[in-house]
Amino acid sequence: MILKNPNPVPIYFQFMDANNEITCFNKKQDIELIRSVDGAIIVDISDWDRLGELSPVLRSNNIPLACIDHHIATDVIGEVQIVDRSVSSTGELIYDFLLDSKADFNRTIVNALYTSILTDTGSFRYSNTTAQTHLIAADLHNRGVDIKTIFSNVYENYTKNRYYLMGHLLVNMNFECNDRMVWYVVTRDLIKKTGVQQWEIEGLSELTRNISKVEISIMFTELDDGTKVSFRSKGNVPVNELAHQFGGGGHKFACGAMLNIDTDTATSVVVQKAKKLL
Repeated sequence: MILKNPNPVPIYFQFMDANNEITCFNKKQDIELIRSVDGAIIVDISDWDRLGELSPVLRSNNIPLACIDHHIATDVIGEVQIVDRSVSSTGELIYDFLLDSKADFNRTIVNALYTSILTDTGSFRYSNTTAQTHLIAADLHNRGVDIKTIFSNVYENYTKNRYYLMGHLLVNMNFECNDRMVWYVVTRDLIKKTGVQQWEIEGLSELTRNISKVEISIMFTELDDGTKVSFRSKGNVPVNELAHQFGGGGHKFACGAMLNIDTDTATSVVVQKAKKLL
C-alpha cells in the first residue's frame, strides 16, 4: 500500500505516522509509481483541484478510484463515491467502515480516527457535532485512545513563528457591518517576515470567529498565482453560497475559494459581496 499526500504532513499530525509511511507526492519521482497502481482511494477530498499535482496523474491514467469524504462534493471523483455531508468528519465514515468490516482497531487507528473527529468538530463545539459523534468518540475512548498525546501534539505544538504571525493578524483586523464581520490578510511579505511554513497558516481562519458580535470571519492568503479565501461563520449566516460565487465550496459554515486575482482586488470584491449577507 502506498500513502501519498498532495502536501507535506504538518508537524502536529506527524505523531500518527511514526514510521513515516505518508510521503508527499513528487511529480518527477512518483509519476510512474502512481501509474502502476491497481486503484486508489481519495480520502477527505471531493475536489480535483485540492489534489494538486496528483490530480492530472490520476485522471489521465484512468486509475480506478474511490472517494470517501464528508464535504459538499464539487466534482465526481471515482467510480465509487462515499460522500455523506451529515457526518462530522471523514473519520466517522471510516470508523463505520472498519466497524462493519470487523477490523482490528489498533492504537494507531484509534488515535487517527479520534484526531479526525476532534479537529473537524473544533473539539466538539461546531454544529456538525451530533449525538452519534459523541458515541463514536466514547467508543474510541473505550478502545484506548491516547487523548493526552493527541491534544499535546495537535494543540500544544505550534511554533513561535506561528504566534508571531497570529499577533500581526490580530493587530491588523478589519471590522465591517457594526463588527458583525471581520477580515484579515496573510501576505507573502508577512509569511517571509515571520518565518512560518505554508502549512502553519492552516487553522488561522478560526482565529477571530470567537469574537463577540462577529458572525462572519474571512481570511485572505496571498499566493504567488492568486489569493486563497477562507470563510467561517458562527452558524447563523451560511457562507458556502458566498464561496460558490467565487468557484469554491465546502461546508455551510466553513468553506473556501481560490481566486486568480491579486489580493488587493480579492479583498475588495469579496468583502463587498460578504456585506450583502449581513
